[in-house]
Amino acid sequence: MANVELYTAADSSVNEALSAWEKGVLKEKDGSMSDAIIYYRKAIKLRDDVEKIYRKKLHDEWELLKRVEAMNLNDAELDETYLGVADTDEDTTANEPREILPCWILEMLPNDILLRIIKFVILASGESWVNLSLSCSTFNKLCFHNSFPYEIFKGYIYPKQRYDERAMALNGISNLETLERELWDTDYISMLRDRPYIKFEGVYISVVNYLRYGTLAEGSSSLVRPVHMITYYRYFRFYPNGDVLRLLTTDEPVHVVKKFSRDSKPRDSDICHWSLGFDDNFGRLTVTRTTQKYVFNETLAVSKHGNKPHQRLKWICSTVEDSEGAISDCSISNEKPFTFSRVRSYAPT
Repeated sequence: MANVELYTAADSSVNEALSAWEKGVLKEKDGSMSDAIIYYRKAIKLRDDVEKIYRKKLHDEWELLKRVEAMNLNDAELDETYLGVADTDEDTTANEPREILPCWILEMLPNDILLRIIKFVILASGESWVNLSLSCSTFNKLCFHNSFPYEIFKGYIYPKQRYDERAMALNGISNLETLERELWDTDYISMLRDRPYIKFEGVYISVVNYLRYGTLAEGSSSLVRPVHMITYYRYFRFYPNGDVLRLLTTDEPVHVVKKFSRDSKPRDSDICHWSLGFDDNFGRLTVTRTTQKYVFNETLAVSKHGNKPHQRLKWICSTVEDSEGAISDCSISNEKPFTFSRVRSYAPT
């Protein structure tokens, strides 16, 4: 605070600008935003850097408070120390304000408020959670060295998962929360690492390439059969209500992903149903597609990809059941795993 006084003594307009800005802050706290804007504008007209000076004043007051708390001073000692700061502070080497560090305001906030900020960021997206942790050391510590964010994400992602009701009945499971407590208790980090889940903020894509030998043209004397490179793509986009948009096409992702929505269903796509079973450590995924004559079931396992957990869907089997209950296996010899691709935004429908 003494640093600000040294700075403002050389320019009386700073005091007036600070006074107007502080009145604006009080009006904003009271909910009078229109009055606050009037004071803010008045302050900025006097000094266009008034907000920076105001933040520095807050920081210096906070630094003084920390110093007092560290020394465990009483009220009398506080007055004496406050009056002597301007003379003893070695940092006051000039009348120019120091550069403001971006985390000063954050450092002044208690951890419970910062954790509430983290909560809202996590609910926005997992990617934002990671990005916030990279912004400063304080957020990094709170984001990944505290159980609270993991608990929030667990409470956000797992209730959106759809589990096979028949599998729950066969395994005698009536309440998943009870099962969670039995298996993981409050170890949310292990739960998120070991218990698979489906991701909704993007599209799962499988790229299939294989060679197929062609036939020689009639009358051809060539001894070499032509070889064809076959390329096609499979797309899954999952929804928390149990719907999954499924598409098999030769169109590349750049032409598909941005418009891949059930609200504007692409040509030849299908709205299917998805559910998770309890095999493969809760990661057995079944995608069911029903027509008038057949029921198609595609079974996959949720798995990690490198250091990214629950990033891939690996094929287990594909079957078709006719109206009489006969089940046939479909070949998956050429199929490739699905990899999750984050989609920031989709084209408006």
